[in-house]
Amino acid sequence: MNILTPVILIIISIGTFFVYINPNYRGQNQGAGAESVMQLQKEYADYQNALNNAKEIATKRDSLQTKSNEFKLADTQKLEKLLPDNIDNIKLVIDMNNIANKHGLELKGAKLDTNVNIDPNKIGADTSKYGTVGISFTVVASYENFQAFLADLEKSLRLVEVTDLSITGSNTGLYNFSVSLKTYWLK
Repeated sequence: MNILTPVILIIISIGTFFVYINPNYRGQNQGAGAESVMQLQKEYADYQNALNNAKEIATKRDSLQTKSNEFKLADTQKLEKLLPDNIDNIKLVIDMNNIANKHGLELKGAKLDTNVNIDPNKIGADTSKYGTVGISFTVVASYENFQAFLADLEKSLRLVEVTDLSITGSNTGLYNFSVSLKTYWLK
C-alpha cells in the first residue's frame, strides 16, 4: 500500500488539475458569478493602466497649476477682459458706454446680437473655440470726437472689430454715426 498511495495521489492531482483547476484558470468552467483568473488578471491590468493614467494627469494638472500661479493677478484680469470666457452683455454695453462718456458721447439704441457669424450652410456641431457677439448703436458727435472715441475703443483691452459704419451728416457740424461691432469670447 505504500507504493500505491503516492500513485493514487498523483492521479487525483492530475485529475483535479484537468477537471477543476485548468478550466477555472481559463474561464471554461464558470458557475454563477465566477470569473476566471485570466479575466481577473486582465481586469487588474486595466485598472493599473487607468491608475497610471490618472497619476500622469494629476502630475500634468499640478504642473499647469504651478505655471498658472506664476501669472500676476493684474495680467490674468487683463487677459480675461481681452477674451472673456462668457458673454456678459451688460458689462459689454457698460464698457462701451464708459468709453463714449469719456468723450461726452451717449450711446443710443444699443442692440446685442449673439448670432453673429452663424453660417446657415454649416451642418453639425459648432467646434470653434470662441464665440462672437455683435453690438450696434448710434452716437451723435463731431467727427473729431468720434475719431477719439474709436481710438480709445481700439486701445481698450476688449477685443472688438468694427463690422459696419455709416455716417449721416447735418448742418450743425454733428454727425449721426451708426456703428456695428463684433467682440469675441471663449467657449
